[in-house]
Amino acid sequence: MLAGKRIPDVSMEMTMTSQTTPSTWALRIHSVCDWIWWAMVMNALWLLFTAAGGIVLGAAPATVAATELTRRRLRDEKTSTLREFAAAWRREFWRANGILAAPLLVSTLLALQLISVVTSDTLTTPLGITVAVATAIALVITTLIAPLYAHYELPLSAYLPTASRWMTRNIAHALLLCVAATGVTSASLALPGLIPFVSIGAWLSISTALCVGFFTANDRMLRDEKVPPTPVGPSAKPTAVLSGRSRRDV
Repeated sequence: MLAGKRIPDVSMEMTMTSQTTPSTWALRIHSVCDWIWWAMVMNALWLLFTAAGGIVLGAAPATVAATELTRRRLRDEKTSTLREFAAAWRREFWRANGILAAPLLVSTLLALQLISVVTSDTLTTPLGITVAVATAIALVITTLIAPLYAHYELPLSAYLPTASRWMTRNIAHALLLCVAATGVTSASLALPGLIPFVSIGAWLSISTALCVGFFTANDRMLRDEKVPPTPVGPSAKPTAVLSGRSRRDV
């Protein structure tokens, strides 16, 4: 009575599954290890070139260089890491300081103030809440500027206001950046040994990956919906749609 029915070859399916699953997990583990190594390399280069610029003038171009190389890595472009990091650092030195030095300084000062508030156990006071909110806003805006610069060609004076407008219209994405920053900070505080070796590189890699994903989705929306470019400048209306030619894409 069962002659007309085909019995599936369960043994073959189990064999294929047993063969492919370890391979898949091996690739995932390799990818994770590869990104950990990348974060360590970016961490070391960021510290080296920040020191080379006297810290104050070195941090912004080092951040831009790390962001640019990480974006290229996300796009599967081959890079000569040290040589191209150094080239990007030199090429973008003054422009990076022009768009990023002040936001980095403000964010650092607010972060130090927030640490003081937390250690003094006054975080739940009105002053503590104000400092925490101001620090989060400054962190998100500062984090957005370097990926914006790496991804879009805009007037130098437009990056800060564009990042601010983008944040106000994409609160969920801004909160995701805050969650990522909290995760990296918590891991670093739990394991202080990570700080000199991977923490900064991990944050630069994670934040760049998130922001590039946000901006790529924006570009796709522009193509799919054929939204006209949004003007950039003080008079431009707040919008979730960014405009501008993508860097090194054309």
